[in-house]
Amino acid sequence: MIRRLTVSNYRSLGEKVTVDFGQLTALVGPNGSGKSNVVDVLRFVADAMHTGLSGAISQRQGIAAVRKWSDGPPLNVSVHLELTLGTGSTAEYGFELNGNSAEEFRVKSEEARIAITGQDSDFFRVESGRWIGGPAGLVPAVDERSLALPLVGGDARFQPLLQELQQIAVYSIFPDTLRAPQKYDADRPMDRHGSNWASILKDQPQETWKPDLVAALQQLTGDTEDIRVAQAAGYLIVQFRHRSSGPESSPSPNNGHGEKWFDAGQESDGTLRFAGIVTALMQVPTVPVLAIEEPELTVHPGAIPLLYDFLSQASRHSQVLVTTHSPELLDLLDASDMRVVDRGPEGTTVRPMAASQVGAVKKGLLSLGDVLRTEGLQQELAFALGE
Repeated sequence: MIRRLTVSNYRSLGEKVTVDFGQLTALVGPNGSGKSNVVDVLRFVADAMHTGLSGAISQRQGIAAVRKWSDGPPLNVSVHLELTLGTGSTAEYGFELNGNSAEEFRVKSEEARIAITGQDSDFFRVESGRWIGGPAGLVPAVDERSLALPLVGGDARFQPLLQELQQIAVYSIFPDTLRAPQKYDADRPMDRHGSNWASILKDQPQETWKPDLVAALQQLTGDTEDIRVAQAAGYLIVQFRHRSSGPESSPSPNNGHGEKWFDAGQESDGTLRFAGIVTALMQVPTVPVLAIEEPELTVHPGAIPLLYDFLSQASRHSQVLVTTHSPELLDLLDASDMRVVDRGPEGTTVRPMAASQVGAVKKGLLSLGDVLRTEGLQQELAFALGE
């Protein structure tokens, strides 16, 4: 579980932007405020643990696209995370990137520390490509273009931290990706856009997902009776069985009743995106840290409470983070789970809601959705004034 993120100069984010996370946290703010950039910091760290720092930067079109723009010397990008690991120990991990030109980057520093109650902390520190300190006998070959944690993650002392960061999953589900036939993919967890959605459903025991997903789709569409994964010409196709209400609803020789299977390509965007999000939330093995960008997109407002039920259920076994513009979703959240994202002259800031608005919500005078509709979510005045 990530307790706190502190980041500087990542895309639109300014200096020392701090975000405290709970078990379920919602980032809310205007378009372009930087909500997606906060989430992408977490994905950037996860990508760096999987594909290396250079790979994570290349995926984002280079360091110039990662580093906050400056009309002076290039700004240093820094990321610092405070976590509670699955082992029950606490950890801190961070790094700082610098460079002499807009297209260059080097690892200025990197540090990790893991604390187990009643024991000495395990730590390491790297500065400018030099291993400064760490456990006895552990001296990896580091350089200025790479992070050390992926190199030492095989060590039992640092493995839980590496695995926690590798298993951060950020989802922006594309209906068209779910709609197309998919080649089998054994990679886990579910892909960011859902390109291995059919494989997830095929391999996962049906009792862990099918009853709940079918029941939810039944509530969403009113006529979905079943879901399955079929194979055709080497591809996997997710199919939905619908109950027909027309003349063809009389028993047929194929299925004995008025029901028909439809490929995912024939389903609506809302149905597919809802099914993809629910699959991400219910996948096994579970994902320790799971973020979903704007889960309400293409989903009918009346289905938001159903979607919230799955978000809430997932937060019992995973840490869940969402970005949202939906008043309907906010109405179901607690004010303490809200983080207001705002973009000013110095970059993006993230803070809790203004105390006056929180007070109005707690007194029952307004709902979170009402606040968003009428006056917009506001940060504490002191923070807005830079105090």
